[in-house]
Amino acid sequence: MSAMADLIEDWIHIRSTLQRQLKMLESNETQSHLDITDGMRETTINHIKQWIADLNSLLKEYTAHRA
Repeated sequence: MSAMADLIEDWIHIRSTLQRQLKMLESNETQSHLDITDGMRETTINHIKQWIADLNSLLKEYTAHRA
């Protein structure tokens, strides 16, 4: 496997992990189990959403480049 394919595979894995974390943070069940303020939780959710968007952009750019 090429270095580029490895990089893309890692990004996909990272995005999947971030999506699971986002789902957990957004769920009502988790809110009572986390020892953070609502403001901190919302800030974290916004960061994770941005990271996912950034990874999606990278994946789009690099997979198009490989084609």
